[in-house]
Amino acid sequence: MLIAPARGFVFLAQTKTGSTAIESAFGPYAQIVQKNSPQLKHTRYARFERFLAPFLAASGWPRESYEVVCAFREPIDWLHSWWRYRSREAIADPSHRAHKNYTGNVSFEEFARAYINGTHGFARVGRQAKMVRARPKQHGIDRIFRYERLDLLIEFLCEKVGEEVEVGRSNVSPEIPYELSEECERELREYLTEEYRIYELISRSSK
Repeated sequence: MLIAPARGFVFLAQTKTGSTAIESAFGPYAQIVQKNSPQLKHTRYARFERFLAPFLAASGWPRESYEVVCAFREPIDWLHSWWRYRSREAIADPSHRAHKNYTGNVSFEEFARAYINGTHGFARVGRQAKMVRARPKQHGIDRIFRYERLDLLIEFLCEKVGEEVEVGRSNVSPEIPYELSEECERELREYLTEEYRIYELISRSSK
């Protein structure tokens, strides 16, 4: 998460959407950078509104003085990225601290079903929709950018900081193809109904 109200924005770090690379590039322009703790780095919008927005207001930056933005990925592609990320060889070693999340020995379909059912820790990766969900009767997130058009998000942030900023790549998952049965894909899309509703809305708005 990048908190840069002096530059007119707060960037929420949605997982598996290039957030680490964006934080590295635009971190020098932020007043506060949360990146060491995953829980703080990936602070949800509702939590930001409840705890951090009042702090910023008390520090001279009322909520209307900056925009809160984040990226959002095609829902199944987002989940597939998690499966790929957790299949990397670095955590295949049983002695690795993250080995419990290793997915190199399960298919994406097995991972997807475990995600739907919540039966295995290796598939507990959260929900994109929860990241952008506002608290009841509260101001919603200002802008959501499609992951497939990160160029638009980068362009927006460059305008905010008043400079052209080069963004590299970080935490790139290995390229592994996948297949889903029609039944599993149907169940997964139904489970991700809220995510697809958001994704379709931002897809229409970005055309």
